[in-house]
Amino acid sequence: MKKFFAALFVMILFTATAAAQPVRIARLPIIFQCSVPDDETCRELETKIERAIHIPLNGTLQLAEYLPPNSSAQTLNDMWNKKASLPDAMRPLAQKLDADIVVCPVLKDYSQYVSFSGNWGETILISQARVELIVYDRRTDELIYKKSSQMHNDTYSLRGTASSLAKICFDRVIDSSGLRQKIRDIR
Repeated sequence: MKKFFAALFVMILFTATAAAQPVRIARLPIIFQCSVPDDETCRELETKIERAIHIPLNGTLQLAEYLPPNSSAQTLNDMWNKKASLPDAMRPLAQKLDADIVVCPVLKDYSQYVSFSGNWGETILISQARVELIVYDRRTDELIYKKSSQMHNDTYSLRGTASSLAKICFDRVIDSSGLRQKIRDIR
């Protein structure tokens, strides 16, 4: 009897998810409006965004369809007038891609300078990172635009490197935008 109810539950679950249209999510690759970080930092930043929009068991449940990031970026490049602001381009991009949710991460500033203090023999690190995250939900016509920046001007520290600051900024904009919750609410 337990096996029957388990099988019935699975059939109802698959029927309910199969009937609903999956949410189309367009995640753009990080747009660099500054110097590009090293490959490892780029991979870690992209991974932060990928994890924020990941839906567990999506392969089985088919709640979302992820549009290819590179073709979505190409569509943005083809249609975006560089004089217009990037947040203003999200609505037309979502319409052109037929995407329900568009996620656009931007690295606005990424710099690091190391100098040596002759008086004290210390290594001085001056670094900064500035990040923006634009999330547009076409289903509700909601545009979320979050910014974060970090700066370090002190003795050398791994926590003060531009790479570390950029990761902190990405964590902040992901959290403040409510992106994870928006993705979790997809049913």
